[in-house]
Amino acid sequence: MRIPIIDIGNSKGVRIPKAVLKQVLFKDEVEMDVAHGRIVLKRPGSVNVIPDFDGIADMDDLTIQLMLRRISGTDLLIAMVGAEKKVKAAMYRNLSERVRNYVQAKLKKLEKGDARDILIERSRDKISEAFMEVLQG
Repeated sequence: MRIPIIDIGNSKGVRIPKAVLKQVLFKDEVEMDVAHGRIVLKRPGSVNVIPDFDGIADMDDLTIQLMLRRISGTDLLIAMVGAEKKVKAAMYRNLSERVRNYVQAKLKKLEKGDARDILIERSRDKISEAFMEVLQG
C-alpha cells in the first residue's frame, strides 16, 4: 500500500487507515523502531506483564495466533489437558474449524487417560516462553 507523507505542524507524518489500525490492534500509541532504512511500528508491550498459561484467556486474538504459530500441535494438546474452560475457549476461537475439531477430539482422549503432570507443565512453560517472544517483538 502506498500512502502519502503529509505535513503535521512542523513535522511530517502518514495517515494510517482505520481498517489497518484495527487489523493490527493499534490503540492510542505504538512503539517505533528505525533501523536499516525502515520504520517499524509495533503494539507496545507491557513490561509489567509476565504471561502465563492461565493468562491466555485474557490475551487478544492476535497475540494468541502469533503464539500458536510458535508451538507444536503436541505441545498445544498436552498443555490443554485439564486447562480452564476460558483458556480452552480462547485457544479454540483462534483455530480453524478443522484444527479445532481435531484438537477437541484428541484432547477428549487425553483427558480420559493419565497425562503426566511434568509433560503438561513443560508444555505450558513453552507456551509462556512463546508469549514472551511475541511481547518482546
